[in-house]
Amino acid sequence: MIVTLTAFYCVSALVLIRLSFGALVGPWVRSFRGVVAPFAGAIVIIFSILVGFLANDVWDRNRRAAATVRGEGASLISLHALAAALGAPHAAIDRAIRAYAAAVINKEWPRMENGEASPEAEAAQDELLQTVAQSDFAVGNAALDGFLLATALKVREARGDRLALSFDFSESAKWTCVLLMALMAQISLASVHLHEARAQIAAMVIFTASIVLVIGLIATHEGPFQPPLGIRPAPIAKLLDIVPDS
Repeated sequence: MIVTLTAFYCVSALVLIRLSFGALVGPWVRSFRGVVAPFAGAIVIIFSILVGFLANDVWDRNRRAAATVRGEGASLISLHALAAALGAPHAAIDRAIRAYAAAVINKEWPRMENGEASPEAEAAQDELLQTVAQSDFAVGNAALDGFLLATALKVREARGDRLALSFDFSESAKWTCVLLMALMAQISLASVHLHEARAQIAAMVIFTASIVLVIGLIATHEGPFQPPLGIRPAPIAKLLDIVPDS
């Protein structure tokens, strides 16, 4: 992706430089000399605003995805602690928690790169809910039984939110606007440097490196669970260390 961005904007910069100072159309292009520098600044500001909106969208989705994973892990830990605190045998629920955590880490996490769920994790989630619902941990205390079930339902809700965020991407129209405005900013920059080739080349190199850096950084965070910077399942994986293998 970074290579594609670099190649595209480097080629566009070279084309603009060639058009500005080439022998074929260079004299005609240079006849537009006189465009003042603040004109380029206005285009760059519009580009910066669009980048800001897109970055806010991407970063907000990543924050929500990270919070969802932490909440899912916290609910699983709470479920294990509550079952143990009631003093009743809870080997079944521990097994269900470990099976769910293992299915999410080993089966579902790799598939979330493409926004897909795992049938194994779905089955483990259903098994966990069934185990909690059928276990009479607090005999004669419906409130505690209800609290345990509510905690298990939070796990299902967090998983649903996690899967929803895994295939939630910014609208293509936003990306199209940002990419086109980056190209327009290059054109505006070239238009105010028609007097001197070296000055235009220097400006193009600096600006092109900047837009590739910022757009590439945003794009690498577009998918919350996509490598190499995707969210890791550490809050859920630590359940395998906390919950005993019974």
